[in-house]
Amino acid sequence: MSYREQRLTFPPFTPAIKHLMIVNAAVFVANMVLFARLSTPTATGSGAWFAFSWPLLLEGYGLGLVRFLTYQFTHSFEDAWHFLGNMLMLFFLGRLAEERLGYRGTWKVYLAGGVAGALLFLLVATVLGYAHVPLVGASGAGYAMLLYAAAMAPNVMVFGCLQLWIVAAILVGVALYQTFVEFAGGFGGAVSHSAHLGGALLGYLAFRQNWFVDPVPYEYQPKPWTRLRDAWRRRRQQAAADQARHHELQLDEILAKVKANGLGSLTPAERKFLEKTSEQRRRGS
Repeated sequence: MSYREQRLTFPPFTPAIKHLMIVNAAVFVANMVLFARLSTPTATGSGAWFAFSWPLLLEGYGLGLVRFLTYQFTHSFEDAWHFLGNMLMLFFLGRLAEERLGYRGTWKVYLAGGVAGALLFLLVATVLGYAHVPLVGASGAGYAMLLYAAAMAPNVMVFGCLQLWIVAAILVGVALYQTFVEFAGGFGGAVSHSAHLGGALLGYLAFRQNWFVDPVPYEYQPKPWTRLRDAWRRRRQQAAADQARHHELQLDEILAKVKANGLGSLTPAERKFLEKTSEQRRRGS
């Protein structure tokens, strides 16, 4: 076979994974343009607008809770591999999970995995005294996808030599060991392995408990603008039906009055209404 005939191909994007990756990429570019303001505090303590930590969580009279979500789409400014590695995990494993989860279910597992990762990070960081360290990245969400995909299709081959469940077991084992090292010697790096464990636990439970599965295929789910348009049309149709029903009731009352007392009993407004209705019906016929 000629080398020219060979093609390196990648599987196509699935809808939810495509949209998740677009959001992650947009936030990454925004963080670059803003010189890390979204991910890293400045010397004065400001910045880290999208990052997650215990002090940041308490900011803004409750608005800091939004950081449970924003940190999941924000990556390290200094390390592009952080972003690339998470996106590769999301692309290959999230696609597999989406086959069962559906569009909305994939979003839910991603977000729930990130929240679970943040909660476990918060617990471990508080115990070890580094709860002030900002957390960013889609790793917790990515590990949720990893465990969901591994539980769903454990025998899928990775790199043609390892089953997916083995890869997942290795990565979770490393995260467990590194978390143990943190307890033994203190936090010594920029990677929060406890967040990985939180996401992994959520992904496994989501599969075992059948959480978040969306029974409606993506192509049959109305888009937001379609739902707004359809709701507007329904309101217009309902208003027209109500008006027609009111018109018929008014006409019945006038005809009953004519039958009982004759045309001379009608008021000018009623007579005009009757003439207008008669004209409309003649034109309609």
